[in-house]
Amino acid sequence: MDIHSFPGERSPGIVAPFRYDVVNDRWHWSDALYELHGYVPREIPPTTSALMHHKHPDDRDRAAGVFSAVVRDGGTYSCYHRIVRRNKKVLSVVSVGTSLLDPDGRTVEIQGYYIDLTQARRDETQADVEVALARKAAAGPVIEQAKGMLMLAGGCTADEAFERLRLCSQLANRKVADIAQMLVESPGRSAADGTTGILEWLARAGEDAATGPVSV
Repeated sequence: MDIHSFPGERSPGIVAPFRYDVVNDRWHWSDALYELHGYVPREIPPTTSALMHHKHPDDRDRAAGVFSAVVRDGGTYSCYHRIVRRNKKVLSVVSVGTSLLDPDGRTVEIQGYYIDLTQARRDETQADVEVALARKAAAGPVIEQAKGMLMLAGGCTADEAFERLRLCSQLANRKVADIAQMLVESPGRSAADGTTGILEWLARAGEDAATGPVSV
């Protein structure tokens, strides 16, 4: 296996959109989000407690804290964690989202995706990629988080988001994982930036990285 295509360059599994009306505490789950958790669409009411029930016990508090923070403070978030499906199967996912604010700066809605990374993580356990695992264990989720941010910002597909990261990587002569890490960890990546802000940052990061260290 080519470790340079492991695992973030692959298309993810299920990409499941959601929308949360903060003011009325009302969720809209896509059919894919129901399926991700092991249900047929609209089999159960879409609620916060239902989502939290399916978080892996070791990840539940952290995931809840990340979501509570974006409800309280606004901005864009990403959270890599595990969920437990209805059939008890454990999946590795990343949840990414962005907030919509009212004129007073209060969060009124959160829109985002859950992205299934289970197959990518499973591939990491194969014996023939033990060396790659040491180098790439964290890279895959980071790349998927960066792709999710770009999907939200640009309204593009997962493959198109990765292509933007790849082109930036070529321009900067840096690994895709490095560019993704810079985007995920960069300050100020919030809903206020909008599409232009995130995509301009990505282009600027490539140009800066081509001439020297990037300040993030």
